[in-house]
Amino acid sequence: MGFKIVLADSSNPDHIHAIRRLWDDNLRFIAEGRYEWLYQQNPAGETITCLAVHEETGRIVGAASAMRRHFYVDRKRYTAGIAIDFAIDADYRVFGPALLLQRALADQAWAHGLDFMLGFPNLSSQGVLKRMGYEQVGKSLRFTQPVRTYDKLASMLRTRHLFPWLTRPAAAVLDSGLLLRNLLVASPGTVREFSTVDEWDAYWQEMWKKNSILNKFQGMHAADYVRWRYLCCPYRDYRVFGLFDGNQDLVAYLVCVVEDDMVLIDDFRYLERKWMSSLFRQFWRVVRSMGGKAVVAGLVVHGSINDLMTGSGFLPRPSERHALVLSNPGLAMDWKEALDRGDWYITDGEIDL
Repeated sequence: MGFKIVLADSSNPDHIHAIRRLWDDNLRFIAEGRYEWLYQQNPAGETITCLAVHEETGRIVGAASAMRRHFYVDRKRYTAGIAIDFAIDADYRVFGPALLLQRALADQAWAHGLDFMLGFPNLSSQGVLKRMGYEQVGKSLRFTQPVRTYDKLASMLRTRHLFPWLTRPAAAVLDSGLLLRNLLVASPGTVREFSTVDEWDAYWQEMWKKNSILNKFQGMHAADYVRWRYLCCPYRDYRVFGLFDGNQDLVAYLVCVVEDDMVLIDDFRYLERKWMSSLFRQFWRVVRSMGGKAVVAGLVVHGSINDLMTGSGFLPRPSERHALVLSNPGLAMDWKEALDRGDWYITDGEIDL
C-alpha cells in the first residue's frame, strides 16, 4: 500500500476539509473555529501541516502539524515547532504512513527555518517520534493542590468499605488544616483578577520586558502571544489573575479555566521564586472562596521547579505524556544538551492546544 506526503495548503479548501475530518474521526473533541485560530492566526506564523495521501485512491488518510512557537535560551530567541494534531485513519495505521508523515514534517520544519521540534505525544505515538530520533527532556508531571477534601475522602472510604459517616467531620478537619497551613506561610503581594484586555496589556508589557532577559529556557510570552493564545481562544473561557507587589507592579500571573469545580492552570510566569509561591498560595484562597475543590497544573519540568511547586502546596504525580526534542541537524545547537541544564518548565497551555 503506497502513500505520498504533501505539504498542506491553507488556501486549499479540500486540504482544510480533510484535516477537519481527520480531527473529527481520530482525535478528541475539536471545537469550531480551531483551525482558523490555531493554524492561521498564530502571531509566530502559520502552522506547518503535512498530509498522507493514499496513492491508489487519492484519499487523504493522515495529517501531522508543527505549530510555530518562539523560545528563549540564554537570552537568544529561537523558533520551535510544537508537534500537534497527529491523526491517521484507523484502517491505515499499520501500513506505515505515521513514520513517513513525521519525517516529512521534520524536513518541512527545517526547510521553513525552525530550530528544533518539541513533541508531547501520548503513549500510542511516543514510539513513532523516538524512531525519528526525538530524545526525552525534563519530567512530565501533574500537580494537584487540594482545596476541599470531601469528595476525595468519600471515595476513599467507599473503596475501603469504611464508615461513611466519618466523611463529613474528617473532611472538615482536613480542610481546616489546609487553610491553616496556607495562612501560616508568608505570602507577600496582592492577587487580583484582570477584568479587561486593555488592563492586562498595560501591566504585561512591562513585566515581559523584565521576564524576557532572565537567563533561562522559556517560551516567549509577549502580549500578542498571550492575547492570542488565551484571550482569543475560541473554545475556552480563560481567566487571568495577577500578583502585584507593594509598588503595584505586576510580578507574577496565571491563566486558568474552571471545569466542574476544578481550576486548571494552563500558564503562569513569575519574576522571582518568592513570587511564584505567593501567587499560588494566594490564588488557592481565591479558589476556596469560589467553592473550588482543587487546583491542577500540568507541567514539563527540569531542575528545581518540582521542588518549587511542592513547596507551594502542590502534590506531584507522573504523567503518561513525555516531552521529546528533535534538533535541526543544520544547526550547531544541541537541544538535548541545552535543555538538560538549568531550571525551566513548559505549561499545559503551551502544549495541549
